[in-house]
Amino acid sequence: MPELPEVETVKRLLEQKITGHTITKLEILTAKSFIGDPCGVIGQKITHFTRLGKQLSIHLSNHQILLVHLKMTGQLIYLPAVSKEGIGKGLYMGHPTKDMFTTKFPSKSTRLIFTFSNHSTLYFNDQRKFGWVKVLSRDELVESQSKVGIDILDPRYTLQYFTAQLKTTSRPIKVVLLDQNKFAGLGNIYANDALFIAKIDPRHPAKSIPAPRIRILHRATIDLINESINHGGSTAKDNLYLHPDGTIGSHQYHFRVYQRQKEPCPICGQPILRLNLGGRGTFYCSHCQK
Repeated sequence: MPELPEVETVKRLLEQKITGHTITKLEILTAKSFIGDPCGVIGQKITHFTRLGKQLSIHLSNHQILLVHLKMTGQLIYLPAVSKEGIGKGLYMGHPTKDMFTTKFPSKSTRLIFTFSNHSTLYFNDQRKFGWVKVLSRDELVESQSKVGIDILDPRYTLQYFTAQLKTTSRPIKVVLLDQNKFAGLGNIYANDALFIAKIDPRHPAKSIPAPRIRILHRATIDLINESINHGGSTAKDNLYLHPDGTIGSHQYHFRVYQRQKEPCPICGQPILRLNLGGRGTFYCSHCQK
């Protein structure tokens, strides 16, 4: 699943490509992938983009919003008008199908097709059909995101806010960090590595972490997210999560402990351990994180 840095990368690149262009056609190939009235989309201009956590919002000239969630296998593919014969000159992002480099579009996993006034095309592909695009009003968007916590890159994500959220629960700190109702967009990669930087055991009760460690942890979450954005996000070991320009993110080469089970700790050399917390793989150094 793409995390905040990957979705932010998608946002920034789509802003460059389709802002100011009008949606002239919408083809819905899989009904469950599009929620809302398509008539409220066709003929509308893309005005701007916003993002909250892992959700991308595309704002239209009639004040409607296309809320996009890629979920596990969602994929967005942008093809300029000159590239409809294939993907070679296009831009693509998400989890490509294995045959995407040889398949002409639409492919068998294409669910939605948006055509724009400059004759470019945006494909929404999703192998497992968990992702979706919803049409919402501004009030509906606010309501749908009312229980989502503050985004890690939001100025309101202060040390005071962070501390207050931790002090309300005795759940393991790793589980709390992944609670999207508290911290929007903080995913498993960054929770693992932030805890390593702050030298906190992922099983430690959130409410009893000392203030100096909370300060380091808060700073680490922000720094890691920004670092990953600069690296273009990260991709899985199969290199199947791609940038909009067809390249892969490189943050996977900068993981501290995430997915490094049995490898030596970068600080002390002890083997990195793995356990499950809240159903998620958790990586840590038992020597450094006490």
